[in-house]
Amino acid sequence: MTIEFIAGPNVEGLAISEAVRAGDFVFLSGLAGFGPDGEIVSGGVAAETDRIMLEVKDILGRAGLRLSDIVKVNVHLRDANDADQFNAAYEKYFPEAKPARIAIVTELLNGGLIELEVVAYGAKSRGGEER
Repeated sequence: MTIEFIAGPNVEGLAISEAVRAGDFVFLSGLAGFGPDGEIVSGGVAAETDRIMLEVKDILGRAGLRLSDIVKVNVHLRDANDADQFNAAYEKYFPEAKPARIAIVTELLNGGLIELEVVAYGAKSRGGEER
């Protein structure tokens, strides 16, 4: 099995890869709702979720995958009261088949309301267009 490290400009100076491909699996590091200015976007958990999903699409596209290739999402919320707003924003990205998922409430180190970890599965040659 080959391992490929996928890194882009948005790692916030941390000692991480944005994603790592191991065989046909792609593991994305935890993503927060950072805007282009390096600050967490305003507008609450829904806005942060939308920003994160843009990053997920970009990273998966660079890996030759799509949102529909996501098989598992780990959700870290700072406040359990944000779960409904998160779910409303999140379900827009998965109108049909939903990835396996867990959501936990935890202290976040990045100042945001949410952080997502994503695992996708698919051969690199499939292309990055959205299904």
